[in-house]
Amino acid sequence: MSAIKRGDFSETRIAYHPGVPTMWLAGLRTFFTPPGTDVENLAAARGFIGLFVSVCLVLSLYFVYQLFGRWVVLASFVCLSTSPFFLAQTRRVHTDALATIFLLLTVLVFLMYCQHRHQRRYLVVSGMSFGLAILSKSYALILLPWLPVCLFLFPENRLGGFWRQMCEILIFLSVTVLTVVSVWSVFWSPRIVLVSLLLFGVSVLLLRDMNQERVTPYLIVLVVSVLVLLCVRVIETVGLVFETVHWAVTTPHEVEHFFLGKVVNDPGWLFYPFVLTIKSTPLMLPLGLIGCLLLWKHRKQTDETSRHFRMAVSLVTGVLLFTFCLSATSKKFSRYLLPAFPMLEILAAIGFVEGLKWSSAVLCSRFGIEATNGYKQTLVVIVCLCFFFIQVFPVVALHPYYGTYYNLCWKVTDITKVITVGEASGLDLSAKYLNEKPNAWELVVQVSPLATEFVYYYFQGHVYRADRQTTQSPDYEVVYIRDSQIGRVPQTGTLNGELEAVITLNGIDHVWIYRVP
Repeated sequence: MSAIKRGDFSETRIAYHPGVPTMWLAGLRTFFTPPGTDVENLAAARGFIGLFVSVCLVLSLYFVYQLFGRWVVLASFVCLSTSPFFLAQTRRVHTDALATIFLLLTVLVFLMYCQHRHQRRYLVVSGMSFGLAILSKSYALILLPWLPVCLFLFPENRLGGFWRQMCEILIFLSVTVLTVVSVWSVFWSPRIVLVSLLLFGVSVLLLRDMNQERVTPYLIVLVVSVLVLLCVRVIETVGLVFETVHWAVTTPHEVEHFFLGKVVNDPGWLFYPFVLTIKSTPLMLPLGLIGCLLLWKHRKQTDETSRHFRMAVSLVTGVLLFTFCLSATSKKFSRYLLPAFPMLEILAAIGFVEGLKWSSAVLCSRFGIEATNGYKQTLVVIVCLCFFFIQVFPVVALHPYYGTYYNLCWKVTDITKVITVGEASGLDLSAKYLNEKPNAWELVVQVSPLATEFVYYYFQGHVYRADRQTTQSPDYEVVYIRDSQIGRVPQTGTLNGELEAVITLNGIDHVWIYRVP
């Protein structure tokens, strides 16, 4: 926001993420709070992001209702609003939650377009949402191969053959690129604005011809030429972003992972499949599988069941595409897979509804309609109660530390021996504990490296990293579980202190506080 106020638009190119919507939404807080990165300002920034994600989630549920009906949207609301992994990321001033919600909107609106090919507004809105997703996180580009797959799954709605399919893809890409150059201020230069206006004009002409059922190859060639020209200008402007994306894909992160008992920089191909099972709720994957199987079984009964099956296949394709492509990269974090989770939650909602329908049908076929009418309501109540206590209650009980959730099925083992645990959860509680000490502002605390910046913002006294030399004499030592897992600091600390307190969340010890003699 400071760079925009100065008119120094090139300074808004900060990272390869590129995180533009996050910067815009978080920057809105500067109109209400003083500049800075203290806890209050970050909370205000998080509030704007949380509100925006909530609005987008309501829009997503509206499109789920249009695609699958009222019962699936009701189940989707419960699944999405209590998805622990999604909730944890929406509480951060970061890029993944916004990228995920924009990608979800892209998928749902594009599916709407596949059902209503004559309503071009869906094509335009999906392209705009995809542009915002790319501006949020560069991995959104993974969704591009999904578009032709989705068009292939709905052949009965295709009109005009190859050229019309080309037009649809071109309009989508043109709107995407125009959204990118409009929202990211780094592109606000006369040359790019001029080419953008030209692309806008020829795209409007192409849309007009598509609505009139007449498309000329010459206009398609013109749109492709202008689109390529604008993309070249974009690459010239932010070429460094593409270079750093290549670096991020091929270079493991400097912070190690703990995975399957080993400390590694790149945890390999099994990492994201494990993330799917660990970060999901117990019923998400089974219900998603049940939904797909039941839709496949009934796919030939009616046009509606056939359409629902193909939409479910498209959602599964999106999940597999993200899982495969991210697994092929060297830099891995569990949150990178977040876009797959809302799609899986919708599949789980479909499975829940289809499972209830199938159960009711089995009861009717075995005992008769009249004999089972009274039992249907009992069945629904029992299933909903089980769903609440297995799927919803364990998540809600962890508020606000949703990042500490892991699948209840993994309770049979020590999850800290399987995968990296901790997303800064519990560090605020450790600072609160130390702040309650007499003369807390005079205390000196040594904190394990990855936790220092978090404790710093909450603690009233003095903080320094365990891997930095200092002349200060520490009164306490704080050890965080992630530092302990990857061997940066032993769990017992480095100062031979006496264990005074342990911060435990969801049954896992996250922070150890030692009193230094």
